[in-house]
Amino acid sequence: MTTTATLSALLRQPNTVIRALDEGDVVITRRDGEALRLSKDTNATADQEMVAAFAQLIAATVQDQSVAERIAENLVGPFPWIEFLDEDSRRDFAGEFLRTARACASVGRFDRLAAVVGNWRETAEVLSLGLQHQLNDLDYIPGGVAVSDPRSA
Repeated sequence: MTTTATLSALLRQPNTVIRALDEGDVVITRRDGEALRLSKDTNATADQEMVAAFAQLIAATVQDQSVAERIAENLVGPFPWIEFLDEDSRRDFAGEFLRTARACASVGRFDRLAAVVGNWRETAEVLSLGLQHQLNDLDYIPGGVAVSDPRSA
């Protein structure tokens, strides 16, 4: 069970907030910033290990092409926006998602997986608006190239 406490409560009554960790995580809310989550290290480590094991299990399972295709089909549940992708793009998304999830699990950080999902979701949004033709008209700028601000010209 997750409980919530304010940053002020943590500072004023730290023992009360720490005792709440016996029941589960504590979300610390702040007026001027993003909420923080307090967890017991053993719980966080166990969660991370289980996610890593699960990702490795999935990766090993998808070596079988029929299993990989079923997983791609089942991604519609958590990511309903993939309905806007064509069949090849769905397979590409599923493959990239699974490879990235496995790599992220191996290092214990999932921010790259969130970026992969976000990029594919943005592609689906463009397709949902009927702007497919504009995807082919994009000019990609290599990383690190400075461009001038058109407003200052």
